[in-house]
Amino acid sequence: MEQQYPFVLESILDNDFYKITMQCAVIRLFPDVKAGYCFINRGAHRFPEGFGTELQHHVNAMAGLALSKEEKQFLALRCPYLNPAYLDFLQGYRYDPAEVTIVQNGAELEVKVQGYWYRTILWEVPLLALISELFYKMQQMERISDDALVVRTRNKMNVFKELGVTVAEFGTRRRHSYLVQKNVLNTLMEYAEDGFVGTSNVHLAMVYNTKIIGTHAHEWFMFHGARYGYKIANAFALKSWVKVYKGSGNCPDGYLYY
Repeated sequence: MEQQYPFVLESILDNDFYKITMQCAVIRLFPDVKAGYCFINRGAHRFPEGFGTELQHHVNAMAGLALSKEEKQFLALRCPYLNPAYLDFLQGYRYDPAEVTIVQNGAELEVKVQGYWYRTILWEVPLLALISELFYKMQQMERISDDALVVRTRNKMNVFKELGVTVAEFGTRRRHSYLVQKNVLNTLMEYAEDGFVGTSNVHLAMVYNTKIIGTHAHEWFMFHGARYGYKIANAFALKSWVKVYKGSGNCPDGYLYY
């Protein structure tokens, strides 16, 4: 079966920021660790015929993504705590589809990722985004219009503005589509001085020149729990983070971790 839907990932940075910061730390401290990821269908969704094959086409296409010169310069300027050696590594990094196994049995979907942690760590978010977007497209599910989406986003932001609530956008892994997320973020930028503080999506942060939000994920603590035991996982995980990012002023979001 040939690919039916256009490839939707435009950048290797179409990912959550904490995957970048964690990959940098993993390369530094745990380059020999192997990891596995498994897709969990929490919503008990039923996938249409041919979904696994279509997803595989998109996974294969991800091998063509590469960090551009402009993207590397963006990271170097905005994220000085990412060392030059890591940025050189990321420039040479390519997704390897052989690390991903996709099996569809009827309406059930199984997706597994296995390999060295420093390589496989980038798969999770774009895979979930692809699964979500392809599901909506293949099911031909209707959504609200772009104009209605803008109105809904503005209405929500106006309420948050009145309440004095700041808002960051973290929707990549569960987005309806790349274009919907981009449309929402474009609207949120209208509130850049009135409550909107940034996005976790590195690519879109570059597109809209807004702050990249994120530090590390629970994945970082889960690994330390598995390796060192859960009673000391939090302390060890934070100490590991300090080894890489050195504390206040030189780590993601400018926080000092102990």
